[in-house]
Amino acid sequence: MSYNKTSDLVQKGSSLDKSFLNAIKKKDFAAARKILASNPPAAEWKVFEAQGFLALAETKFEIAIENFKKATLFPDCGYEPYANLTKLLSSRSQHKDAIPFARKAHKLKPDDITIGRMLVNSLLDSEISPEIITICDHFLSIAPDDVEFKLAKASATRFFGNFGQAFLLVDEVLKINPDHLVAMRLQADIVAEQDSNAGIKLYDRLCEKSMQLKGTVATNLKWNMCLHLLRTRDFKRGWEYWELGTTKEVGSMGRTMPKYLQGVTRADLLKTIDPNKWTLVCVEQGIGDQILFLSAMHEFIDEFQKVIFVCEERMQPIIRRAFPKLQLASPGLIEAWRDTQLPSNGFVPLGSLLARYRPTEQSFIDNRRAFLQVDGDMYHHYKKILAEIAKGRPVVGISWKGGFWESQKRNKALEISQWLPIFERGAVCVNLQYGNTKEEEDYIESLGYTLVSFPKLDFKRHLDDWMAIAAACDGIISVSTALVHFAGACGQKVAVVMPEPQGPWILGTDDDWSMVYPEVSIFRRNRTESVRDLVDRISGVIVS
Repeated sequence: MSYNKTSDLVQKGSSLDKSFLNAIKKKDFAAARKILASNPPAAEWKVFEAQGFLALAETKFEIAIENFKKATLFPDCGYEPYANLTKLLSSRSQHKDAIPFARKAHKLKPDDITIGRMLVNSLLDSEISPEIITICDHFLSIAPDDVEFKLAKASATRFFGNFGQAFLLVDEVLKINPDHLVAMRLQADIVAEQDSNAGIKLYDRLCEKSMQLKGTVATNLKWNMCLHLLRTRDFKRGWEYWELGTTKEVGSMGRTMPKYLQGVTRADLLKTIDPNKWTLVCVEQGIGDQILFLSAMHEFIDEFQKVIFVCEERMQPIIRRAFPKLQLASPGLIEAWRDTQLPSNGFVPLGSLLARYRPTEQSFIDNRRAFLQVDGDMYHHYKKILAEIAKGRPVVGISWKGGFWESQKRNKALEISQWLPIFERGAVCVNLQYGNTKEEEDYIESLGYTLVSFPKLDFKRHLDDWMAIAAACDGIISVSTALVHFAGACGQKVAVVMPEPQGPWILGTDDDWSMVYPEVSIFRRNRTESVRDLVDRISGVIVS
């Protein structure tokens, strides 16, 4: 957003010279400079403020920001420079940068609703915290029916898993304005997190309302729907909306394509493919998702013939064993793609392979097979080690936490104490959890059990070792992490622990088996059992 009117930022009651402001309004910047030079504000901080407004009017945003910052260095500046910085940075989507200035402005003028809204919006965009709820409660005590603060509080409470309170807040907004599209969307998001089928009904109703009021449906709304559509096996719409994740409208919350691919043709959108030309396939997501989408790579190679696959070096030995026909390249080297003389069809995102080759549930089932192979020498090495430790007892690999988002953590961040039934059943438990697990290891040891670990290995880097150890176990019990994908793709027996009714879209809403991996089973917690009870139930199946 560019400011054509400096008044958008000037606070009421500003003591800046009116002739100076009028000159800026008329875009007579030379006159504005003369006025400022001949009649500077009495307060020194006001000089920097005025210079900030002038730079802003000239669309010199960085200079404007710098001048407003200089104004804040004066103890007598009050809240205005902080408010100006907040508004300017927020308008430029620099929300994280705006937060400290918004906090200061709010502290100096705690009842200013405009500043309060910008602080809340900046926090929602960059670092959702309980602070948002506190601020919203403050302003709702002043303006109980303020829709924006109700929705902001609903967004924050939803983030922290309080779906009931979030729903009630949104419902209050919809009673005030039944056609409030933002509130309708948030309501659909809240419901969908708990029940995809019910959420989709609300999304569809929102789409109809959006068409009535605006004549269009926002692209990012369809993107919000896509995972729920896939979870409910509506692959036709699910894959259609999935592809919208690469568009600018969705932005950073979508499927981020590497910058070096800007302007390169999407080969999978071509009417005809030349098998004599090279096609580039690039990764776009985490390693677990990469394995999932690689399940269709054989079909892609059969169709496109000459394929260059861009992936991290840590993945390359695994990919090379599974797909010897692929030419591999590292992300840093492929930036010269545009400049090569190789005849090319263009590129295809790895995340689009399933949309092309798995259009129905039956197409998943028909192609359900192991497609990765472990390193044979590594496998025998770890098999021998585990056999010596186990002495005939069952060997179970476990992973109990993962996920980056709060919604993921409800499914993926379990306590090691909840996994004790596996130990109690006499299994030898192998630690396949990446990251620092010393605290969990010490806890298990304090109870008289052993969690077999390989401390010299970093499972985020030593993927081949990770796979080999997983394959050397008798079975795997894990929350839904990359381990499930790696082990499942090798044909290992895997039990997925699902504490919440909904997990990743690939697990569906009520499936108890994987559509992609032949030996992966899904165990969902019923509402009468604890997570520990769920693990015990799984252990009875896996540990035998």
